Amino acid sequence: MKSYRRKMLAAREDLVDRISEIARKRGTLYDFVNEILQEVIRADSLGVSLRDIIDERGILKDAKDSGFTLVPARLWYDLVDKAYAHFGGDWMKDLWFECGQWYGKYYGDLDRFSAAVRRLLWDLSEFDLSVEGEYLAVKCIILNSSYSYADLFSKFIEGALNTFGYEPISEDVSKGVVNLRFRRIGGQREDH
Repeated sequence: MKSYRRKMLAAREDLVDRISEIARKRGTLYDFVNEILQEVIRADSLGVSLRDIIDERGILKDAKDSGFTLVPARLWYDLVDKAYAHFGGDWMKDLWFECGQWYGKYYGDLDRFSAAVRRLLWDLSEFDLSVEGEYLAVKCIILNSSYSYADLFSKFIEGALNTFGYEPISEDVSKGVVNLRFRRIGGQREDH
C-alpha cells in the first residue's frame, strides 16, 4: 500500500464534530474525510458540485417516492399518442385529470406541487405558474410534444389545481404549448 503524507485542513468546529460522529459509525475519521475529499474531486472532474449531485439524487428519490417511472421519451410520447387515438381523448383526459388530483393531494400545497413539476418533469423547458388575486395562470412549453400529449398534460395540471380550489376559465393548447387560466372556486383560499 502506498504511503501518503498527511496535511491539516481547517474547518468549522460544528462541522468537524458532526463529521466525527458520522465517521465513528463508518470507520476512522481519517478514512472518512479522505473519502469525502476524493468524491469532491471526482464531482469536480465531472464539472458539477457535490451539492448538485446530492440535489439530483434527491430529485430521483422524490420521483420514485411519488410513483414516477423513468421511460425513454420517444417510447412515452408514442404510447401516449397511440393510446389517445385508440381509447379516445375523453377517457385519457379523465385519467390524466385524476392523476393530477392525486399529485395535488400528494404534494399538499401549490408551491410544493409547482416545485415538483419543475424538478420532475424534464420535458418542460418552461413552467410558469403565477397567482394574481383569485386568478392563476399556467404557461408550459413542452419539448418534443405532440398535441395529444400537451392536451393531456393540461388536464393533469387542471386536476392538480382543482385540489387547490381552482377551476379553469380558459385554455389554449397546441403542440408543445399549454396556456391555462384558473379562478379560485367559491372564494376558497390557497395558502402557499
